[in-house]
Amino acid sequence: MNMLRTTAAILACGLSAAAIAQQAEHRLGDHPAVIVKRLYAQQGYDYASKFYPHPAGLYLYAEAPPADEAAVAAAKAKQKETAAGSEAAPQATLTAEVRR
Repeated sequence: MNMLRTTAAILACGLSAAAIAQQAEHRLGDHPAVIVKRLYAQQGYDYASKFYPHPAGLYLYAEAPPADEAAVAAAKAKQKETAAGSEAAPQATLTAEVRR
């Protein structure tokens, strides 16, 4: 009989504690913006999600960028002059661009 009373007392305390805890919260709960702000504050910083290359970084391209017509004409004229002056094999060039 003593065991039955102890079990009933523990069960009553557990149910009353749950009822008291439910009454302490807001009737409608928190605003969604408050919940989002709270979750955002609890998150750690994710370094991989916010990777931005440096604006003045070096970018290499496989092909030369398109040039304007005047530069193309000047390059062709220069190439003709060097081809007429020496019969050396043309050299490959690598282009690079720096963005700002």
